[in-house]
Amino acid sequence: MIAMYDSGLGGLSVWRAVRAALPAWPITYLADQAYCPYGQRSRQEIIERSLKVGHYLVSQGATILVVACNTATTAAVSSMREQLPIPIVGIEPAIKPAAAMSRTGRIAVLATEYTLASDRVKALLDAHAGDVEVLRRPGHGWVEQVEAGELDSERTRQLVRQVVAPLLGQGIDHIALGCTHYPFLAPLIRELTGDGIQLYDPAEAIARRVCDLLRQHGCDSQGDGYCRFISTADGNDMALRLPQLIGRSDPVESVPLD
Repeated sequence: MIAMYDSGLGGLSVWRAVRAALPAWPITYLADQAYCPYGQRSRQEIIERSLKVGHYLVSQGATILVVACNTATTAAVSSMREQLPIPIVGIEPAIKPAAAMSRTGRIAVLATEYTLASDRVKALLDAHAGDVEVLRRPGHGWVEQVEAGELDSERTRQLVRQVVAPLLGQGIDHIALGCTHYPFLAPLIRELTGDGIQLYDPAEAIARRVCDLLRQHGCDSQGDGYCRFISTADGNDMALRLPQLIGRSDPVESVPLD
């Protein structure tokens, strides 16, 4: 079983890519909505919570775990790899491809404040940005709007406009999305940027990495592609969002993990 974990519903953008690549594999997706958003929590809180979630998913039969949350990856993936007995796939902003493809020498990265200020992002910039100037911008309130299912409300449009509009005169030609919630707002971003700015969502790269790891570990599945959805908060709220975010209706279990 493939397990996937995010602070909330944003990781469903990665779920879509993994599901498309591995339709026969059973997938369990856990949204830690009781603790969402992670962006304003301390590193120690995120580590402790991520380990609790990880141990739970291992107990449920996970053979591989995708941490479909940039903030959790930044804070906790090293600890999870040390303490959990299964392969862990993390996620990070697509700075490398965005910088490599830039023609203007200026790109932007949109992510939570925690992710943008992290040593992990600094290492990505040092390793891959080179002479490319990278503008780092937090999407204030974006996570909360996606969690609320407000993908096209005037409030959401205003929050997206506040971040993206000032970038349009800065000469950027690529935007790396550094939070798994943000791809759900890509249509609003593209309304502002048009076709002249490329958006990078790392979800498909994560799906390819999962496929590679399963092959490396000799895993094969001929299952029926059963999907299980879990929330650490009210499962009914998440169930209402699934048709909107991934186009399907499924029951959602409530597992508090307190």
